[in-house]
Amino acid sequence: MSQQYGTPQGAPGVPPQGGTPPRGNGWRTGFIVLAIVLGLAIVAAVVWGVIAATSAPAPAPTSAAPTPTSTPTPTPTPTPTSSPTPPPAAAPCTADDLSITLGQAEGAAGTSQQPLVFTNTASDDCTLQGFPQVAFVGDDNGTQLGAAAVPDGKVVAAVTLVPGDSVDAMLFIATAANYPNCTVQAANGFRVFPPNDSGAIFVPTTDYQACTNTDVSLLRIGSIGAGAGE
Repeated sequence: MSQQYGTPQGAPGVPPQGGTPPRGNGWRTGFIVLAIVLGLAIVAAVVWGVIAATSAPAPAPTSAAPTPTSTPTPTPTPTPTSSPTPPPAAAPCTADDLSITLGQAEGAAGTSQQPLVFTNTASDDCTLQGFPQVAFVGDDNGTQLGAAAVPDGKVVAAVTLVPGDSVDAMLFIATAANYPNCTVQAANGFRVFPPNDSGAIFVPTTDYQACTNTDVSLLRIGSIGAGAGE
């Protein structure tokens, strides 16, 4: 019987068949390797964070808040001082505002001159300017005798009469007997129209004779406020 030669069981370098591999230090090695890998990952992350932080652009400088400028206090607009309203101009005097009387008469060379005195009897101021209209009246009923007075001289500035004030207009009266073609008649007085008014005022006097002839002018009248001889 031949003897078979082979590798004897239990020979060095050959694991025994059908047995459990022997245990050694392999798990420790794996744990160390894993720890090294994790450590490297952590180090890499830290390094990356440092690189990222140092390479990030510096933040733009924040501009300083602007210094607030003071708002100028508005200058108040001065309230205009209202000028006092001038009083309304006085209206022209009418016959209803006036009384007319005769002033002191004076005679000279066949002509008498006698002021017609205009007095404001109203409660308001009024003005007079210009020539009144004057004529003799008679027949005891206001009938005009002869021609009306002729304006004499020039118009002067208006006169304002406050209530109670007076102003004159000079009336010149020729002697009727000096006119040969005059039909003489005693007068009862004068009818006087204030300037620029249609109302008349009767001024009684029996001191004068009139001519009934309308072509004979016995009367001349000066402007109100002009005085004698102007």
